[in-house]
Amino acid sequence: MYTDQIARIIHIVFAFGIVLSVHEAAHAGMAYLLGDDTAKRMGRLTLNPLVHIDPIGLLCLLLFKIGWAKPVMFDHRNFKRPKLYSVLTAYAGPASNFVLALLMMVFLKYLPVNYMSASMVVTFANLLKVTAWVSVMLGVFNLLPIPPLDGSHILTVMLMDRRPDLLILLHRYSFIILIVFLVLLRSMSNSLLLLMDTVYNFLGSLVF
Repeated sequence: MYTDQIARIIHIVFAFGIVLSVHEAAHAGMAYLLGDDTAKRMGRLTLNPLVHIDPIGLLCLLLFKIGWAKPVMFDHRNFKRPKLYSVLTAYAGPASNFVLALLMMVFLKYLPVNYMSASMVVTFANLLKVTAWVSVMLGVFNLLPIPPLDGSHILTVMLMDRRPDLLILLHRYSFIILIVFLVLLRSMSNSLLLLMDTVYNFLGSLVF
């Protein structure tokens, strides 16, 4: 029993490392393509998970099944179309997660089981499933319009000109807002997990 739990934790941590690396590198890559090299200069245009891991985000993943990475910084003033390109950069992360989850499911479908032992099949199948699930989780979670998550960039664009004071306030207390959300998550976790399951099953229906 304990061996199974340890194996699952190892799978989750390994999967999270892959998923968050793709997520954050997608942010950095999109920003760079659109004209801002801030993330690249900070060393975030990489798939090295050690650069992207947030210890608290990893701990919350293990405790609450919801986690996050260190946010990638970008300077919208370097964009030719600041509002549009900021949103595209923000949403590149979740989009990459859904693509990655779909890719993991394709690998799972075409896993060469005839050339692998039974234990290897189980190990790789579990790892692919966990990676797909964590990828969907991170993608869906980051679409929530809560600072500092990616979905909050819609609020940023809306408030940038009209209410910059409110925008500054939201970002100043973003971490507190996120913690309060995690505390309240217990009462709405079923709805959020149901949404993640729906996205996961939909992607799976495209492959299987």
